[in-house]
Amino acid sequence: MRILSYIYFLVTLMRNFLYDKKILPIRRLSNVKIICIGNISVGGTGKTPAVHFFVKKLLAEGKKVAVISRGYKGKRKREPLLVSDGMIIFATSQESGDEPYIHALNLKVPVIVGANRYKACSFAKKHFDIDTIVLDDGFQHRKLYRDIDVVLIDATNPFGGGYLLPLGLLREDFKNAVKRASEFIITKADLINERELKRIKNYFKKKFKKEVSIAKHGVSKLCDLKGNMKPLFWVKGKRVLIFSGLANPLNFEKTVISLAPSYIERIDFKDHHNFKAKDISLIKKKAEKMEADYVITTEKDLVKLPENLNMNNLYVLKIEFSMLEDNTLKEMKG
Repeated sequence: MRILSYIYFLVTLMRNFLYDKKILPIRRLSNVKIICIGNISVGGTGKTPAVHFFVKKLLAEGKKVAVISRGYKGKRKREPLLVSDGMIIFATSQESGDEPYIHALNLKVPVIVGANRYKACSFAKKHFDIDTIVLDDGFQHRKLYRDIDVVLIDATNPFGGGYLLPLGLLREDFKNAVKRASEFIITKADLINERELKRIKNYFKKKFKKEVSIAKHGVSKLCDLKGNMKPLFWVKGKRVLIFSGLANPLNFEKTVISLAPSYIERIDFKDHHNFKAKDISLIKKKAEKMEADYVITTEKDLVKLPENLNMNNLYVLKIEFSMLEDNTLKEMKG
């Protein structure tokens, strides 16, 4: 693992060097501002709700916005793929990937996926009257020029374990990567104590001389499979089974624990897991064995569940990204 991690370090270091020295070309889209929401570690920083926050923030400022994503694990026949025009959803979650589909469900803006982000952005510019693009998870995609790189830092694991993949969680060398960032957001700040939060904030602000914002991922609502809202206090004092396909399921568990269930158990699947009938059978058997009052999953996992699923006690916990200290996008105002 250590050898593989070192090889990965050398490859990413050389790749970034070639882009930094302009040996490899970086393409720029004219007359459109591009704001990238990304991270340095694998998963778990809260990019999806952060994208929603920025889209709504930009719309409130009168911007005409589109969301562009790679569409990780999406099985599509054409590139780029229009997931939504802001009114109608044209693709399934299997075609688009789960995050873009969630964007389409929650945002009234065009959502487009493509491995070539420049072509996807050009498609958005050509077919929609936009002036701003929010690029979902594109910090390592150096081929496309961005006006602002917003880097999310998970408060519960700010340095990605200190090692690159596969030994650790880092996608590239930490110290070199943060130099490219325009600004930072420390996410999930509500899951650590104030002293630790202050230490992390001071490190990024003093070390890199860039704006630092602080956000939390609070519980927004509890919904059944039809989207009907249920009171959050239902969970208090109940026996709960949770399941998810997340990079960091522990944070999901901490969030559910904050609702004060009397007992909780957890089933973990791989990140971006596509749920099959055998998975649902496993979940049902586990819930029955532990006499669970409720089974709870995430919005990200909801879109990957089989259609016509029959589980009366299954609920979806929706999470809202909210700022505790908002110093974002000052460069656009300056």
